[in-house]
Amino acid sequence: MEKTHTTPLSKKNEPFNDSLQQLRQKIEQLSAEECFEWVTKIMYYAILFLGVPYFIFVLISFIRMAA
Repeated sequence: MEKTHTTPLSKKNEPFNDSLQQLRQKIEQLSAEECFEWVTKIMYYAILFLGVPYFIFVLISFIRMAA
């Protein structure tokens, strides 16, 4: 018979939960200005890493369509 690992799921995710808990505590300690700067920085990187490649893709698509 095959042995199974019976560790509860909550025990397996402990390191992940600890890092989320630390992140939550760090966010709670931020002032409104720091929180705004943090969100602005996240949005900047999201636009940079998602928006720029999408813009290049659309630009190339229009060039190919016109040719």
